[in-house]
Amino acid sequence: MPIQAILLAGGKGTRLAPLTDNLPKPLVLIHGKPMMQYVLEHLRAAGITRVAISVAHLGHMIQETFGDGSQLGMHLSYLVEPEPMGTGGWTKLVHWDELNENFIVANADNLFWIDVAQFWERHRAHGDIATIAGIELPSVDIAKYEILRPNVEHKNLEAYVDRSQAETELAGKETGFISSGWYIMNRSVRDIVDDVLPISNEVHVWPRIATSGRSVGFYHATEPWFDSGTHERLARVATHILSITPSLREG
Repeated sequence: MPIQAILLAGGKGTRLAPLTDNLPKPLVLIHGKPMMQYVLEHLRAAGITRVAISVAHLGHMIQETFGDGSQLGMHLSYLVEPEPMGTGGWTKLVHWDELNENFIVANADNLFWIDVAQFWERHRAHGDIATIAGIELPSVDIAKYEILRPNVEHKNLEAYVDRSQAETELAGKETGFISSGWYIMNRSVRDIVDDVLPISNEVHVWPRIATSGRSVGFYHATEPWFDSGTHERLARVATHILSITPSLREG
């Protein structure tokens, strides 16, 4: 069976030091469980069981922790970066013919309770080459990020705006959209990937997708989403998990 999803798990997580001094960020524990396990279990619950994990920094520890995925009822494989290749490094490592025609790409450290079925439905209806899940946040909080500009109906992506133009894009707007770090892509993305290294999803891959002339879907995500990049954000996601997991509260 083809690979249904790719998880990006190569980041160093330096802002979570000292937790990440000798541990890859995806293995940082939240209520005794590696944060990436929450992502894997969410995928599994949606019927996605064949996942390739792109690893770099201390990646051997991730491989040792999750192995072939059988303990989670999944089939896991690994894309191992020989050197730092950037957030788009997976595009150079994956065997594209082993991918499902349409597949999910997600950050292993963004805990996101996205309705995967609805996400797929939006892609089927409006995304030809790809669909991106966007998070709406106050403009003042995202002026240093790449900005997503959806159409009026919030069903297609009109533009992927570089962070150098973010303030101009957000001028006069109370809110804007940034990427959740969750995408659905079609295998045809392979034909437009830049031949550069390091390669970035944000700088190289998505700008090419947005200007490809193909239909790009947009999913306005309102489900709980957490960037776990700082200690404060990690505490926030831990609180959310506690609120939705009765067994943890009882313990």
